[in-house]
Amino acid sequence: MSMPGRSQSSVAAWIAVVFAVLSTVWLAGPVWGQASYTAQIRGVVMDQTGAVVPKATITITNDATGISETSRSDDHGLYVLTGLRPAVYTIKADAAGFRPAEEKNVVLQVAQQTTIDFTLHPLGAITTVEVTTAAPLLDTESASLGTDVTNEYVRDIPLYSRSMFGLVFLAGGVTETTGSGITDNYPSGTNFVSNGQRNATAQVTLDGSPISAPEQGEGGNSNVYYQPSVEIVQEFKVQNNSFSAEFGNNGGTIVNMVLKQGTNNFHGSGWWYGQRSNFDARDFFNTGQKPDHVRDQYGFSLGGPLKKNKTFFFVDMEKVRQQDPINLEGIVPTPAERMGDFSSSPANSNGIYDPCAGNQGSTPCPNPRNRFSVNGVNDIIPADKIDPIGQAILNLYPLPNISDAVFPDPNWRQVIIGTDPGWQFDVKLDHQVTSNHRIGGRYSRHHDLYTAPTIIGSDQGDGVIYLTNAQNAGVEYNWTITPAKLWTSRFSVDRVHAPGISNKYPTLSSVGLNPILASNGLTRMPTTNVDDPFLSLFTQCCVDTHFAHTLFSYSSALQWVRGAHSIKFGGEQRIFFNNFWQPDNPTGIFNFSRDVTTSQPNNGLGDENQGNPFATILTGYAYSKETAFYVQDDWKATPKLTLNFGLRYERSTPYAERNNRLQFSDFTGDTGISIPLDRDASGMFPQFGQIGEIRGATVFPSSGHRNSPVDRNNFAPRFGFAYQLASNTVLRGGAGVFYGMNVATNFQYAGPAFAKTATIYFTKDNFAHQFACLGPSPLQPTCNSPFPGGLSGPQGTKYGKLAQWGFSNSSDLDTGRARNAEIYQWNFGIQHMLPGQIVVGVDYSANRSTHLPWAGAGGISTRNRNFLPSSIRNALVATLNPTHDPTSTAVTDYLNTEVPNPFQCFFTTSAALTGLWCPASPIFDARDVSDSRYVDDTIPQQLLLEPHPQFDGGFEGLPTLNANSWYHSLQIRFQKRASHYISFEGNYTFSKSTDDSSAGRNAWLGNLWLDNAQLLDNLKAEHGISSNDTPHRLTAAIIFDLPFGKDRWIGGAMNPVLDAVLGGWSLNTVVTLQSGQPLALFNSAGLLADGNQRPNVICSQLTTGLSYRDAAKSRGSVLNQDCFGDPGDNIPGNAPRHFSNLRGDGIRNLDASLSKQFTIREGKILQVRAELFNAFNHQRFAFPDLGSGDGALGTVTSTTNNFRRMQFGARFQF
Repeated sequence: MSMPGRSQSSVAAWIAVVFAVLSTVWLAGPVWGQASYTAQIRGVVMDQTGAVVPKATITITNDATGISETSRSDDHGLYVLTGLRPAVYTIKADAAGFRPAEEKNVVLQVAQQTTIDFTLHPLGAITTVEVTTAAPLLDTESASLGTDVTNEYVRDIPLYSRSMFGLVFLAGGVTETTGSGITDNYPSGTNFVSNGQRNATAQVTLDGSPISAPEQGEGGNSNVYYQPSVEIVQEFKVQNNSFSAEFGNNGGTIVNMVLKQGTNNFHGSGWWYGQRSNFDARDFFNTGQKPDHVRDQYGFSLGGPLKKNKTFFFVDMEKVRQQDPINLEGIVPTPAERMGDFSSSPANSNGIYDPCAGNQGSTPCPNPRNRFSVNGVNDIIPADKIDPIGQAILNLYPLPNISDAVFPDPNWRQVIIGTDPGWQFDVKLDHQVTSNHRIGGRYSRHHDLYTAPTIIGSDQGDGVIYLTNAQNAGVEYNWTITPAKLWTSRFSVDRVHAPGISNKYPTLSSVGLNPILASNGLTRMPTTNVDDPFLSLFTQCCVDTHFAHTLFSYSSALQWVRGAHSIKFGGEQRIFFNNFWQPDNPTGIFNFSRDVTTSQPNNGLGDENQGNPFATILTGYAYSKETAFYVQDDWKATPKLTLNFGLRYERSTPYAERNNRLQFSDFTGDTGISIPLDRDASGMFPQFGQIGEIRGATVFPSSGHRNSPVDRNNFAPRFGFAYQLASNTVLRGGAGVFYGMNVATNFQYAGPAFAKTATIYFTKDNFAHQFACLGPSPLQPTCNSPFPGGLSGPQGTKYGKLAQWGFSNSSDLDTGRARNAEIYQWNFGIQHMLPGQIVVGVDYSANRSTHLPWAGAGGISTRNRNFLPSSIRNALVATLNPTHDPTSTAVTDYLNTEVPNPFQCFFTTSAALTGLWCPASPIFDARDVSDSRYVDDTIPQQLLLEPHPQFDGGFEGLPTLNANSWYHSLQIRFQKRASHYISFEGNYTFSKSTDDSSAGRNAWLGNLWLDNAQLLDNLKAEHGISSNDTPHRLTAAIIFDLPFGKDRWIGGAMNPVLDAVLGGWSLNTVVTLQSGQPLALFNSAGLLADGNQRPNVICSQLTTGLSYRDAAKSRGSVLNQDCFGDPGDNIPGNAPRHFSNLRGDGIRNLDASLSKQFTIREGKILQVRAELFNAFNHQRFAFPDLGSGDGALGTVTSTTNNFRRMQFGARFQF
């Protein structure tokens, strides 16, 4: 119905004006390219003699909606149809004096470019020449490599948790690495490796608009919080080499999804899928009673016309009810240990020793210490030595419940249930305003609430509530200006709110801790860490988290067909708002080491049979912008040759913070202070020179300078060709430059000057004296009064360039340019169509990446520029341990030696060491630095040997941006369209991946925390096999309709009763075979200051011959422990970063479903199905213990995949 007083054409004109104004305004600022999901058909109209037919009218009609588009052939007979949604079409060519020609059943897929030529015959008796054709299978128009996953696979292939992102692994070059994988209840849609690039760097689009955003609080990675239901996804395409210039700002991979839309006929579905533990296999490591597992997933979809041939809708809603067992186990204190009696504890066969509590005088504690005893019985702590707070903390542990446990086996085990209910829905509308104007929109919402009860509040039953609310909306407008010009504009919003909430933790007061530890309204117990293999308590990192983000995206593009050229140019702007607050241990962290109660503390040998950590407890709004422009020309140079030219420009603006609470590290900044004292206080190493000028300053942003310098040099040329050797063979190749996500897109923390971390030291002099938990001296803290002198808030900007002196300065930004990674891709291959609608493609696909961010995990990160130089380390080793004696700790002892503190006069008026470098009065307020050890008379020698001795530990900024990677692969794709009752889609990839660093800013993705560098000033030595290297991967999805029943090969005339039993059966499978990834070993002693020390390889037989399964069964080791030695104190090991000849367990998996289809009446079908995930129950064992020297190297204790699970389902379709 028309609007009163206003024609539809005028409405369309107003819409066009509005979008034109928005485009002009928005694109006047920085913009960047937008992904397109629509298809394109081009071809030549000829007569029967081969002469071209100009000015022929080409009409294409969507069979489902009845909506038509038209084009005309030019003077050379060429025509192009653009902006076509993936669907089934009928194409008709008509010209004066000729009979019309018509192609039916033309199936177009996501981002497909194909050729359909017409041959017209003179007018005669036949009015129309009709040809029924299948979808074009060959890609004759571009060099882009990718895999189409059509609706039949989305709908019918068994999918664990019904997560459609699991289908990305059907694409060539896509691998699942240890620690990666796809789940449906945590944002993980991009957590895979594609063509050798890093985990979680792909971009995901939905109907052409992005739904992937920068990872929460991490720069350089992406994540997806909204995963559409399988029932609304029509199909998608994974593109991962040499694609169009309209794509960018990702790690070289696009997942391009298209949702279903309404049609002229009402259609829909209803479904239920359920899992119960009764049908599951047993866990390999838990042979007792199967834990309770329940999952129900159900919903409906409905689509149809609001007005036929005009307006259409599609909606769906889905709910999930899930509960999963959480297996908890570990070593907890026995009743006797809670009372101080360790006389029968197998964990400390060499005794428990008095840590010399209360020794504040000039006489140091004895070394070795005195062994605890009561009434002549060793290893019992006297009652007057037991701290009541420590005892209260121990009593929070559950009691042991495994009576026959043998140390180090767990003495406690419990199963709890985590619940995860959720729901989501989608609404999609499409409207044909006029024949030249179309508009469509969608809105999606997801809600999920995961809850686990609190047991001991660590990784074992952490008692966390995770709430996820995700919303996504988009609108698309298409204006066909002329048959040769199509203008498309899109606007989308992605909004996520996902807080984490601690669930019923004990409070500070419940154990007697002082309320001063409360933070941001949180009063729960601090984190209590103890040495492995004992269980820690109440891990707080990532628990009380506030996270919300909003991603705005607007794009506009004009596609112009001119002769043999199809030219597309446009751009987009994305603005990302990130509100992320994630306090690390907001109410404090207690670290209890067995070293405190050993006979000789800090001996560096890590004797696990001495001391006991339980005994130790008893004693005491950012935002950023992404921008780009692009132009792409697809030139049909000859009827057989198509050339693709593209150029893209991108610009990433590093994040700024709403209140300007950021800081930048200037690593060469002049502080104006020089200290004329030797770095080496002992006089043994005069070659180390003087401390001299203090370099390294903090810079705070101004109103006009809120960011790190912008990378403005990101020009990305693209080239490709496709040559049709024959009607069934295409030769393709291409190359292009891509830019990865900028590491400075966002991060979770403000500058350290705007936060406060206060530290209490148990000892400051190698355990000669105890410092913490004493009293009642006003100069010393006690456990229940940890800051007797008071505690101030963050410093803020008041100290200017001297901010954070005396503390770690862990800023996330620096004054250097935040450079994007550069990815150079190329491919060459051939695609051939065999009889039976089978297509085989063989491609060489490769890339080289530069300026990648280096790994950074734990305390070892290339973000830190304040580390012990190798030249100094080598000199120390040469003098203090020239024989490389692995039992010597002389270098570590020297580095830990307390020496006179030349910075003390900046912090206090009572400085023991003064000089001309000292200010007239202290610079820093005493309350701001009361917890800094720079107020003391002495500091460790190592601090004076580092480049920036004014900081206690790290001086950080952006990670080092010069890592490199190389990837080469042979990829074989095989595809068969449904015919003769079978269809399949699969890939085999043979590849090699090498790099300098396999992880970026967030090394926890993909379990890459061992990817840290050994020497931060010798990064070139890190080059080797990548942790993501996967030499072989084969994956195939097969849909097989058994040939029995009515209208099938066997029993085609079967009667209805028999057909109801024997007919309508289908068997669908997904097969995955994959090599394991390389192992990375570390030296468990870890005596390498500021580096990840690796072991020495001292023999050639690195393995024992045991398989992972055999080692897991026998508690043996897959690695020969005698082949790996301790390199010695502060000596780098000779082991590589990853071993190419030592690999983790591979993947051998088969998922299968058996379904039966009942046709109730025409168009109404009921399908029931049973599905097996990991049908043969093949375990994929986790990496073995990788700590050389820890006594457990090579042992296997867990799996990374699920044991076999069975799912039943029913689906009604009409």
